[in-house]
Amino acid sequence: MTRHAALFAAGCLVAWLALPLPAPGAEDPPAAAPESYKKVKFVGAPFVYYSPESKLAFGGGGIMNFRTGKRKAEIQPSSIWAYASYNMAHQFRVYVKPEIYLDHNNLVAHGTFIYARTPQYFYGVGNDTLASDKESYTPRTLLVRFGLKKRVYKRVFAGLQFDYQKVQMEKVEPGGILDTEDLVGSEGGNVSGLGLTVDWDTRDSVLFPRRGSFVQVDVDGYSAITEDYAGFFSFRIDARRYVAVGRGVMAIETYFHTNSGDVPFDRLALLGGESLLRGYYKGRFRDKGLLLLQAEYRVFVTKRIGVAGFAGVADVFPGIGEFRVEKLKYALGSGIRYLVNKRDNTTVRVDMAWGQASFGFYVTAREAF
Repeated sequence: MTRHAALFAAGCLVAWLALPLPAPGAEDPPAAAPESYKKVKFVGAPFVYYSPESKLAFGGGGIMNFRTGKRKAEIQPSSIWAYASYNMAHQFRVYVKPEIYLDHNNLVAHGTFIYARTPQYFYGVGNDTLASDKESYTPRTLLVRFGLKKRVYKRVFAGLQFDYQKVQMEKVEPGGILDTEDLVGSEGGNVSGLGLTVDWDTRDSVLFPRRGSFVQVDVDGYSAITEDYAGFFSFRIDARRYVAVGRGVMAIETYFHTNSGDVPFDRLALLGGESLLRGYYKGRFRDKGLLLLQAEYRVFVTKRIGVAGFAGVADVFPGIGEFRVEKLKYALGSGIRYLVNKRDNTTVRVDMAWGQASFGFYVTAREAF
């Protein structure tokens, strides 16, 4: 590890550890169960939007919250978040993400299902790609991911997860990188993976935490179902801390992702999007590794409406030894929160973020981290 990488990683860890621990008992669930905990809560809405890539698009989505078992007040809220969209260019996206707490919080079932045909932009691989390198491509993607975690000691959970992805490349830009260069995954392919996940979770809420910590370590091994390419490995650490500050909460996240082996270009570590350094197009920068530090302050100004301010730095790299502090990308932004479900603290967020010569606008359910 280079001196720059070591200093930045140490700074991320110090910033995370510097936040005070939650007060004793702060993360304990309430003792009594009001009748409202027995009801299933669903919030949904239709939407219409326009973009240069999709033209006129429409769809609908929502989030459902419920609690399992008999002593519902002591159970973390389970959620199923889903939406579907379609546009006049015959492009579509179906997304379902369940997270279900069972056996009195001792068992967690989670997953992701995506079926989509969507135009995307590719800028190349590395942290020095230019905006002028942009080229378009259209994949048809089926992604199925599910896992099961069990409490192994107090706040520690461990489990297995399975991942399957099938990509059919329907269109690439003639003369572009995906068309002319021998890039892994540029012709699509099928890949499956099996991994181990370990969590340490002291958050007072999984949907809108106000205090506590969350650390997740994922180790996954992937192999190609066909002979399109060889296998690869993925390693992730996601460390978050939440502290009550004044009337609001300060959230801080350190995220590290690295891959090794024959990694398809669409499974590389991606910088940007609605969670990992808002303000950049998702995949604007991609490589085998990603290191990120971001913080956000959230406060409610009424019983249902809140505001947030956030900032972050991150970069991608081919190997941790090639990480450079001087190459860091930064972003900052602000947003509005609307509490759609007071019982389970379910929020809808609208964020605006600015990066280096870039801008992002996001409307989605749940917090970025």
